[in-house]
Amino acid sequence: MSRLPLLYLCFFTLSALPAQEIFDSARVVLETTVHFDFGQDTIRPDADSVLRAVAARCQDLENYRLEITAHTDAVGTNAANFQLSQRRAAAVRDFLQQLGVQPDTFLLAVFGELKPVADNRSEEGRQRNRRATLRVVDLAPMTYLEGHIQDAQSGQGIAAELIVRTKTTRDSLLTDTSGFFRAPVPVGQVVGVDVFARGYFLETQMLKIEPGKLKPLEIQLKPALPGETAEIKNLYFVGNQDVLLKSSEPELPKLLRFMQLNEHLKIEIAGHVNFPNRPPVTKTSWEYGLSVRRAKRVYEYLLQHGIPAERMTFKGYGNWEMRYPRARTEKEQALNRRVEIRILESGKTISREKSLEDGKG
Repeated sequence: MSRLPLLYLCFFTLSALPAQEIFDSARVVLETTVHFDFGQDTIRPDADSVLRAVAARCQDLENYRLEITAHTDAVGTNAANFQLSQRRAAAVRDFLQQLGVQPDTFLLAVFGELKPVADNRSEEGRQRNRRATLRVVDLAPMTYLEGHIQDAQSGQGIAAELIVRTKTTRDSLLTDTSGFFRAPVPVGQVVGVDVFARGYFLETQMLKIEPGKLKPLEIQLKPALPGETAEIKNLYFVGNQDVLLKSSEPELPKLLRFMQLNEHLKIEIAGHVNFPNRPPVTKTSWEYGLSVRRAKRVYEYLLQHGIPAERMTFKGYGNWEMRYPRARTEKEQALNRRVEIRILESGKTISREKSLEDGKG
């Protein structure tokens, strides 16, 4: 079973924070179980994919411990069952070593029949007890990331929810009522901080955690008011297609969370294309149609995940509003291929027919 996100609730001010510190962590990042046949210590076919997932998780970590505990049912003598659990632990260890898990990372414990998880009087219970459990423990050095979420216009603190994520972890936390937060983060890794607050556009910041250089973050959120527009950061498309770049796929769940948190808002999803150094395209052009399809791609994702059609419309803007009308570099061209959200008047009603009509241009 995968580790569930942690929930932190922090109450403090930046002036009261202690000096930056580094500490060792021991966080369980993966926990799972494999089972054995009666009296056997061989790895079953149904355990293969489970153990491969464990090995892959270990390869993502720089410093870890892999804990294996092995057990039996209550059939047979205590001595025989203890020896069987030893062989089961060794079988799991050897299988994982063949997959590249380092030998010095294992911690084995065997219990024979002493720690059942089910009643040994039934075959179903005995099968559940014939098992080995595995826990991958991340031992990465940690420090604290501290910061303050603010209203971009007034500078006032905002109570918000955050997701702090790395390549291998994803933790949720809440600020205090004044917008301050403190979260443990792994040293030396790139961390993403996604911020959500009711009545505000979402915001994302990326940073590398370097001790001695890490300063408190001040993240400003733009109020999501009627008429305001915000780009969906890092949401980019393959050239000449309405297909998201692989690196952009995690951005859609962020927009979904924004819509869930701001159920009172109605939005227009605006699609754009990269067609620089040319006059504005017409609504009958292929490029204009592409901008519509890109907006529709986002619209359909939100619709499929429970956002009512009455809260959304989508529209293409061709190359009319390029960030870089004379784009030359790949970066500039990628920034032209974007999708924005525009806040509509809160009382405006959007019918599905109207949304589709806008989409057709």
